[in-house]
Amino acid sequence: MTGSKWRNFVLPKVFVFCVLCMGGVSSIVFAQGESSTDTRSEVEELKQQLKLMEDAFARQQEQMDALKNRIEAISVETKVAVKEETKQAVQEYLSTDEATKVVVKEETRQAIQEYLSTDEATGILGFGIPELIAEYTPEHKKSALSIRTRDGLYSFNFGARLQMRYEYKDKDDDFGEPDTQNIDVRRARLNFGGNIYSKDLHYFVEIDGDKFDVGVRDFYVYWTPFEELNTKIGYFKVPFNRQRVASSATLLFQDRSIASEFFDQDRDYGVDLYGKPFEGKMEYHVAMFQGAGEDQADWFQGKENFDNELMFVLNARYNPFGKYNYYDETDLAYSDTLKATIGASVAFNGKRKDVKEEDFDNIAGVVDCGLAYKGLSWNNEYYIMTRDPESGGSSKDSDGFYTQLGYFVLPKKLELAGRYSMIDPDDDISNDIQREYTFGVNYYFRGHRSKIQADFGHFVTEGEDEDENENQIRVQYQIVF
Repeated sequence: MTGSKWRNFVLPKVFVFCVLCMGGVSSIVFAQGESSTDTRSEVEELKQQLKLMEDAFARQQEQMDALKNRIEAISVETKVAVKEETKQAVQEYLSTDEATKVVVKEETRQAIQEYLSTDEATGILGFGIPELIAEYTPEHKKSALSIRTRDGLYSFNFGARLQMRYEYKDKDDDFGEPDTQNIDVRRARLNFGGNIYSKDLHYFVEIDGDKFDVGVRDFYVYWTPFEELNTKIGYFKVPFNRQRVASSATLLFQDRSIASEFFDQDRDYGVDLYGKPFEGKMEYHVAMFQGAGEDQADWFQGKENFDNELMFVLNARYNPFGKYNYYDETDLAYSDTLKATIGASVAFNGKRKDVKEEDFDNIAGVVDCGLAYKGLSWNNEYYIMTRDPESGGSSKDSDGFYTQLGYFVLPKKLELAGRYSMIDPDDDISNDIQREYTFGVNYYFRGHRSKIQADFGHFVTEGEDEDENENQIRVQYQIVF
């Protein structure tokens, strides 16, 4: 406590004590007045001290605000300086040779792209650079991958097929041969095709490696400007009998009937005019071929037409209930309405067992009919052939047929099948008739693209003394990809 405060506190107390001892009333009153004055003085002093403290706090707040403003100003100045430094660095880089090359390359690339999109560049290069579309085509009959331009003027389709087969043959000692069993690649095919230059001009090529004997199976170009009139040229199947024209991938059994193998005309070099007028209710073929046959074709030297006679084929078909997929021997589509077809063909200077006979003028004919309804398929063909010797003499006639039936006991999955076929190679010779009895079961994992087939066949060849019999068991898996 300071000296001033000590006097203010002690002296009034001593003075009051003395006055009391003396008993003076006036002195008491005076002491009280002096005490009130001192108290007011202390309050005033306290107020002054508080005021000083408030002023000090105010000055400190001003200093803090000023410091904050200064910090913010320094931050802004720093950012501006950094941006300026970055700008200068970018400008310095852009002035270098490296940056100049990058800019030039980008400008050059844009200029090239713009030029390649012009008609002039397309004409010079001979091809455009259109956008390509690639897609998987699992439901297509032959191909699995398709690449085409967006305008549809060019396309390339690729596909492959493999058939692995187990086969057991029981000769029954009639042929003087032992029983045999084999695991073999029955068919191995690669194919590609599509259209070129327009949507109407198509091409197709198929290469086979059956039993690892590699060769060209088909090679042709076809033009389809109208549904009613089309043209095909190249090497392809002769449009004679329906079972032969049907792909081996869509057969009811693993192989064609013995009658089809005997009378069909297989493949050949030629040209075919064909169409499907009246909304697909009819189909016709007018074709001309070399007539050399598939087995006699020599791709490297060219097989000559040794008798200077070409083969001509006429074919007509009627589908009373509209379009009919008669090149699929099953009703895998499970038709909701009845589908039917009837057709006939004739081949002048035709082949016998796919061989052109030098000393005969052959005429072969076939009529066929078929129907499909709710998993049921029924197909029939009847063949005749007349062989006239060029050196004179009587003609030789042959005939044969097959009938086969298939039915899906489980729609689109499990199918049962049966077939009977007969051949009479020469009507003038007795006891030469051949017969086929075949029963099979097919299971489709993914339609014809993945299926397994099993069948049992009994074959009889009549003889003068006794018949020759052969039993056959086959199991085959097919995959198309």
